[in-house]
Amino acid sequence: MKVQRVAIIAIAIGTSFLTTSCSSGKVSQCADMIKVINQTVIDTKDTTQAGTNLDVQIVEKLVQVFDKANKDMNSVNLSDEKLKTYKSQFLAMYQGGTEINKQLINSLKERKSTKVQEGLRKSNNIFSPERDLATGLTQYCKIPEKK
Repeated sequence: MKVQRVAIIAIAIGTSFLTTSCSSGKVSQCADMIKVINQTVIDTKDTTQAGTNLDVQIVEKLVQVFDKANKDMNSVNLSDEKLKTYKSQFLAMYQGGTEINKQLINSLKERKSTKVQEGLRKSNNIFSPERDLATGLTQYCKIPEKK
């Protein structure tokens, strides 16, 4: 997982959001989503710094991180249709990350190196749209809401 890239994205989202001049409805909804995203990045970074992607305990913790992210993102109430689209895309990543990492745990426990490599590749692929999603969300949150 490209944790450093993820951390940079989270910081960029947070910083960009602070400089926006949207109305409070959109600002509040953006802030709620960004809070979940940033916390997920922090939790992922903290977890992966404790070991490697080939350590079963680390991967189990990542499953917990993505489960929590999924739960937290699901609890974000949105009325803005574009934000709902971003939410569903982030949820797809978190849900995919959970499932892939569960499979990776099984492969690690069974010591199936081919499946482990496949799981690591899938894990990287599931998060590949993250940068574009974060950039798009940031740009959208900067646009003032029409009155």
